[in-house]
Amino acid sequence: MYQTFVPWISFSIAVLVCGFALWKGDYWARFVAAVYITGWVATPFAQLRDPLSPEWGVMVIDVVVMIVLIWASLKARRLWSVFAAACQMMVVASHIVSIIDLRIYIATVIMGLAMLAYGVLLALLVATFSAIRARRVAHERDLDPRS
Repeated sequence: MYQTFVPWISFSIAVLVCGFALWKGDYWARFVAAVYITGWVATPFAQLRDPLSPEWGVMVIDVVVMIVLIWASLKARRLWSVFAAACQMMVVASHIVSIIDLRIYIATVIMGLAMLAYGVLLALLVATFSAIRARRVAHERDLDPRS
């Protein structure tokens, strides 16, 4: 599990954003949120305790999430889903680069992964607010007596 307080803050933000997307989002926002929060929950169980060895289990989880986000992006055909899939692709690329070049500081990789995770969460927020707005516009159009 998480050893310091900082990952718990990030996890809390992820739970809030994904929970909001599951509550108010459209189908694709809910789907991506469910997949993404599942990856967040599974990651601590796949982490190794050795800081010098590659995180193969975490990388497998991130690859699976990436494949699902790419598939969702192709099906949903929305810009936010492309951005989320691109951020997740960069997460996987960061894993690969850290395995190839051991001179990269692990703290740098972790910070990059965190920033990219916030990119996916930002895309989910945009998707959720977009779904809320679309429902509001549809509701107002249905109530408009002139139509």
